[in-house]
Amino acid sequence: MDKAQRLKKNSFSLDAKVEFLKRAGTYPEASRVEVKETHMSWIFLTDRYVYKLKKPVRHDFLDFRTPEARGRYCGEEVRINKALAGDTYIGVVALKIHHGSLQLDGEGVCIDWLVKMKRLPEAEMLDAAVKKGTADKKKVQQAAQKLADFYLAAAPVRMAPRQYRKKFLDLIESTQKRLLKMEPALPQGMIIHISEHLLRFVKQRADLFEERIAAGRVADCHGDLRPEHICLAPEPVIIDRIEFDRNLRIMDVAEELSFLLMECEVLDSAATGEIFLNTYKTKNQDNPAPVLISFYKAEKAFLRAWLSIHHLLENRYRAEAQKWRRRCGIYLEMAEKYAKKANI
Repeated sequence: MDKAQRLKKNSFSLDAKVEFLKRAGTYPEASRVEVKETHMSWIFLTDRYVYKLKKPVRHDFLDFRTPEARGRYCGEEVRINKALAGDTYIGVVALKIHHGSLQLDGEGVCIDWLVKMKRLPEAEMLDAAVKKGTADKKKVQQAAQKLADFYLAAAPVRMAPRQYRKKFLDLIESTQKRLLKMEPALPQGMIIHISEHLLRFVKQRADLFEERIAAGRVADCHGDLRPEHICLAPEPVIIDRIEFDRNLRIMDVAEELSFLLMECEVLDSAATGEIFLNTYKTKNQDNPAPVLISFYKAEKAFLRAWLSIHHLLENRYRAEAQKWRRRCGIYLEMAEKYAKKANI
């Protein structure tokens, strides 16, 4: 790439790209564009499709600062989601400069990349359907069956039991420190209490973790299995599998399903989460110990408490500070409850 091309690639800011992608005229099929922002992406929803532009950000677990990295991870996102999302992920689209103007695909110098997806019916996303009371049990069962088949086909990931337990010890300690540092108004005693109990469980019940590894139940999973990532119709589709760090997908299948069950309980629909867990148990002939399920739910709720309050580090979320503090409090209460159920 010559100097002129490098200058062109750097001549449009993120704000300029976002403004261009907000316009309906940018897309051949769009009559309107809805825009959403997440920690790591800008998302543009047209009538039929979704375009995702990754932000040039760096976190502990990812680095999207260069166009090359964003392009690579866009391709990986499309690839890694095929197993659970089928043809929902269409491919990667180039954002280019041609004669000094931005355009999608076509001629010109590529300056960024977007993931292109089919737009799924929002009313059929599991979280929306649960909230509205329209989650058809048969459709939920079909989604649970798809997920169980995915786990059945997943090759076990072998690792040393000590290494596997260390992952939990490090994460729990890190979450405690971040919560205590983040918000002095949070219940400090509760945070320490939850952390101590979780750490003790990992140390005292090493046998349970070793059994899961030996049985081949640790696999390359979804990594972020929440109700908002499950579409029930017209056929079950599961999206947003983590693409940027395989280590975040490596977990006990029971841990991932415990997370989904916990998130369904947040929506006051534990029965929905139980369908996924019970379908997996039957299909895969696996019956994880109830105390281990309780630990996994406690550990995930503890982490979600941090991820909730973490929103306050970004200016655009501070206007909703009470919302995120309230959500953090809900997860802390759930973590404490689950820890007690696990007798830890």
